[in-house]
Amino acid sequence: MNKIILVSILFCIHFSVQAQTFRDTLSSNIVYNLPKDETAYQKLKEDIKALEKLDEKPNPELLYSKLSYIYKYNDIEYLKEVLTLLTRNYGFNLSYSSGNESYYNDIINGSLASWFKEMYIKNHSEWLSENLDKQIDIYRLNTLQEKDQLVNDISSAIYKSTSFTNDQKKIIEKILDEYSFDNVRVILDLSTEIGSLPTGNSFSLIQKDFNYVELHNLQRKNNFEKYWNSIFPFYKTSYLNNDISSIKFRTVDFTKYKLDGTQIFNLIKIEEIHESWRNDPNDKEIPLFDSNQTKMVRQELGW
Repeated sequence: MNKIILVSILFCIHFSVQAQTFRDTLSSNIVYNLPKDETAYQKLKEDIKALEKLDEKPNPELLYSKLSYIYKYNDIEYLKEVLTLLTRNYGFNLSYSSGNESYYNDIINGSLASWFKEMYIKNHSEWLSENLDKQIDIYRLNTLQEKDQLVNDISSAIYKSTSFTNDQKKIIEKILDEYSFDNVRVILDLSTEIGSLPTGNSFSLIQKDFNYVELHNLQRKNNFEKYWNSIFPFYKTSYLNNDISSIKFRTVDFTKYKLDGTQIFNLIKIEEIHESWRNDPNDKEIPLFDSNQTKMVRQELGW
C-alpha cells in the first residue's frame, strides 16, 4: 500500500503540467511551485493573481497551501490580505492549525500577534455567525485525515507482518476496505447534500484536506469502482465551477492503471511513466477501460 501511495504522489508531481486547459496548467503550476528563491516566489504570486482573474474568484485551497511561502519571502502585507480573506470569507479556523506552520508563532506571539488577534476575532466571529450550521460537517471533514491514517497504518502493518496467513490478511483487508470507505462516505454524504465537492467556494475551507482519504480509497481494489462511480458527478460539478483542476482526474487515471492497467479519462501516456513505475516494464500503451465511457465523460468535462 505505501509503495502505491508513493508512486501516485510522484506521478501527480511529475505529470502535473500535462493539463487539459489553460486553467488546468495554471492551477498545476501553482500547486507544484514550491519556490526556492524570490524569482520563483514572484512567479507563484503572479500565477495566483492570474488564476483569480480567470476564475473571477479566489481559490482558498491554493491560497491556504501557499501561506508558508508567502511568510517565508516576507510578503507580510500579502500574508495579512490572504489570512483576512480566508478568515472572513472561507472560515479559516485557528483550531485546525498544527502549530508547526512557519507563520504560526509570529501570528500568536510575535510581531503579527496584535494584528492577527484583532483581525481573527472580528472576522472569524462574523463568518461563524453566518455559517454556524456547518460546524459539525467541517469538524468531520477535518478529522478524516487522522482516521484515514489509522486505517492505513494498520493496513501497512498487516502487509508487512509474517504473523498472518494470506487468507487472514485478505479477511482483514476486506474489513479495512469497509472502514476506509466509511471515511469517504462522509465526503459523499455532504457532496450529495450541497451538490458538489465541499470546497472553500462551495462550502468552507477544509484545512486538513481529504485528498489522501480519497486517494487511499481509489487505491483499494474493492473500493475504487463504488467510490469513483459515486463521486464523479460531484467532481464534474466542481470542475465546471472552477473549484478543482484536472489533477483529480489524472489521479483517478493513474490509480486505475495501477489496479488493472487501464484508464478512464485518457489523460496519461505510457511513455510519460518511468519503467520502474509501470505495472510491466514492457507495457506499450495504457488502453481505455471503456472508450464510450471515456468519450462521454470528456465531453461532459468540456475536453
